[in-house]
Amino acid sequence: MLSAPLAAFNNAYTRGFVLVLLAAFCYGLQPLFALYAYAGGANPVGLLLVRFLIAAAVLLLLLRLRGIGLPNWRLTRQNLLLGVGYGLAALGYYSASHSTSVSLAVILMYSFPAFVTALSILYLGERTSPLKLLSLLLALCGVLLATGLNFHGDLEGVLWALFAAFSYGASIIYGTHRVRHVQPLASAVVVLLGCAMTFAVAALYWDVQLPSGEQAWSATLGLALFATILPVAAFLAGSPNIGSSTAATLSTLEPVVAVTIAVMLIGEPVSTGVLGGGALVVLAAILLARQGDHQSPEPADKE
Repeated sequence: MLSAPLAAFNNAYTRGFVLVLLAAFCYGLQPLFALYAYAGGANPVGLLLVRFLIAAAVLLLLLRLRGIGLPNWRLTRQNLLLGVGYGLAALGYYSASHSTSVSLAVILMYSFPAFVTALSILYLGERTSPLKLLSLLLALCGVLLATGLNFHGDLEGVLWALFAAFSYGASIIYGTHRVRHVQPLASAVVVLLGCAMTFAVAALYWDVQLPSGEQAWSATLGLALFATILPVAAFLAGSPNIGSSTAATLSTLEPVVAVTIAVMLIGEPVSTGVLGGGALVVLAAILLARQGDHQSPEPADKE
């Protein structure tokens, strides 16, 4: 009776599909772990510093056990820079969700595909199309609808979330056009080290409050293991089997999970505007992702 499901899972595409979905679900768990870490006294800088240090240390140990070396210096430098970009995006996202509602922060953060498309058209000469323009318009309308047009007094959180979306989008463009990973897991370690370095520097200028107490440290460890290492490994293993556009489309499960957690488990109120804006942003992300099926990848820089 179980042979058919097992056979289906052994199919490379099906296995990749499930792994990318798992990655998106795990990334969506971040607000839940952060809630308990904040309750234990942590602030975004302290929580993210510990998160990325733990994640990088665990993956470094895994690389050592598997006999995998770190990338060459040129690729290491590129991945460290990529990690700085992702670290800044995380700083914006967590600062936004800490100062405004998680739902609003998630929705605004997930407008990053629109930033990627807009920057690619403006600076990389990517061809535009009516569908791309429609997607950008949907994303813009979604952001305006989610914020209620007048920001409801959450201007700081809105700006942090948009900063996160811009940083994440810029990092994706840099990673896509400049970096070619020889060993994805080794590159992931260096990216996480770049994230940790970002918060080590941030700690010099911001107040750092680390988690305190068993519950807060358990949540922080859960964030590092189940919302960082597990989704990274699942995405790296699954995405090559299904293609980048399908992987990006499946990743839209992440904001759905995060908003569901915010409403059902954290108890955040959610307005019709936030739900409607979120739906438009996710729809724009799906449309932009699906257009990747009809575009050939850009060549890597050969400097």
